[in-house]
Amino acid sequence: MGSVLRKFTTASVATLVGAVASVGVGAPALAQPGSASARGVVVDLSADVLGVAVVSADAVIGSATAPPDGGTDTSTLVTVALPGALGVSASGTVDEVTATRSPGVSSALSRVSGLNLNVLGIDVIDTAEATASVSCPFEGPQSADTTLVDLELFGQAVALVANGPSVDASAAVTVPGLLGATLNASLTRTETTTAAGAAAAAVRASLTLSGSVLGQPVVIPVGTVIVAEATCERPDAIQPPTAASINPDEGPQSGGQTVTITGSGFVPGNTTVTFDGTPATNVVVAPGGTSLTAVTPPGAVGPASVVVTTPGGSAAPLNYTYLADGSDAVITDLTPTTGPTSGGTTVTITGTGFTGATGVTFDGVPGTNFTVNPAGTTITVVTPPNAAGPAVVELVFPAGETTAPTFTYVAAPPTVSAINPGQGPTAGGTTVTVGGSGFVPGQTTVTICGRTIPADEVSVAADGRSLTFRTPACRAGDTTVVVTTPGGSSSPVTFRYVGQILPVTGNAIGTPLTAGAMLVIIGGFLMLLHRRRRSVA
Repeated sequence: MGSVLRKFTTASVATLVGAVASVGVGAPALAQPGSASARGVVVDLSADVLGVAVVSADAVIGSATAPPDGGTDTSTLVTVALPGALGVSASGTVDEVTATRSPGVSSALSRVSGLNLNVLGIDVIDTAEATASVSCPFEGPQSADTTLVDLELFGQAVALVANGPSVDASAAVTVPGLLGATLNASLTRTETTTAAGAAAAAVRASLTLSGSVLGQPVVIPVGTVIVAEATCERPDAIQPPTAASINPDEGPQSGGQTVTITGSGFVPGNTTVTFDGTPATNVVVAPGGTSLTAVTPPGAVGPASVVVTTPGGSAAPLNYTYLADGSDAVITDLTPTTGPTSGGTTVTITGTGFTGATGVTFDGVPGTNFTVNPAGTTITVVTPPNAAGPAVVELVFPAGETTAPTFTYVAAPPTVSAINPGQGPTAGGTTVTVGGSGFVPGQTTVTICGRTIPADEVSVAADGRSLTFRTPACRAGDTTVVVTTPGGSSSPVTFRYVGQILPVTGNAIGTPLTAGAMLVIIGGFLMLLHRRRRSVA
């Protein structure tokens, strides 16, 4: 029997392994162009002795197939188990199986960790990690790779060389009806590439039982087990891509903006994008080839044609608009360089590249009456009110800003040009509006009748050209009104307090009153007046 077993392990097993190898991994030449698949653990075992089943297990644990229309199929963290199997058990994890199909490449990956396969009570295969990966690009060579970490066969460490000779071993087992039963295993590791595709399997085990039945030596095929398998097929000739949209569809003339283009037929690693013929940078195609991102190059202000190109051709162009960002603006002068905190100074900025500018800010506050000449060489703008000190001046463009020379705000006394109304009752409470310039919101006080109205009771217009306040009580007569800001005080203007005449109809002071008598407040004093009657002759 020993000679029969030896003959089997060197010849019959090799023949069986070769047959299994031809069907265990999908033949790339027969696959659909561009397809890819991956399997984690494949168990196909079955054997009986004298009509009685002793081994039975059939399972694919963890699988992925690239979608026919392109994209990626993935499965992760699948537990290896064989519920319902006879004479066979397994444990471990299929960490990942992934298969991708795109116009320019198909690829697949399978990774298994912590695998243990037990047959008829014997540990047959143990491995810490097994991986298989393949890639089938339309252009360039196909690739197939495998890795194995800590592989053991029947408890003994073994080294399995890719595309090398098989590693064979046997172990005694107990099988009813089979005397001198021995479980035989032959392991191979394959990495195959052709012009049409690629296939890889980290471990392929062919199992048989040998012994004697009714005194006759027998060899019983048990089946195969595959650990970490991947296949792919080279794609067909690439068709031209299509481009449906670009987002955003406008950006700065200096470039540097990341855009997303959607469509179909984009080829990872082999797709270019141009803006009016200038290549974009950092072109990254998403799996499946239906979208990509790219970084815009610099361009001239205005519309630009965006073209996506792959080995299959170019897509119809998309429209993109470059917006002025001030990157080509050159500022040679800003005059005058100083002005009052109240604003109102007309500033002229000269240089080139101002076309497209939309405004000018002073420490972030927009100026008024902004104009730019047709040649883009001169800007005029009126300064807004601002705090005393240097202010950063920036030319504002649709997609950016350019810094101009500094403008310095100088604190100056406010001026008063009008007061309305010009008079009010001595009791106070009159709302007065003062016109002028240089009034500073939140920092302006008013002095009237020797009293100071605090800043929080003075309402100043945003343009600093008017304010309102309420008069306090004061004696009758003329008094001065002075407006004060951090820049100083204005020249005084006159406000007249007018005495109030109160008709008296009763005994308001405890003495009899003559008909027609009145109480009059003059200079803060209450006075009683009588009307003199004229006698008629």
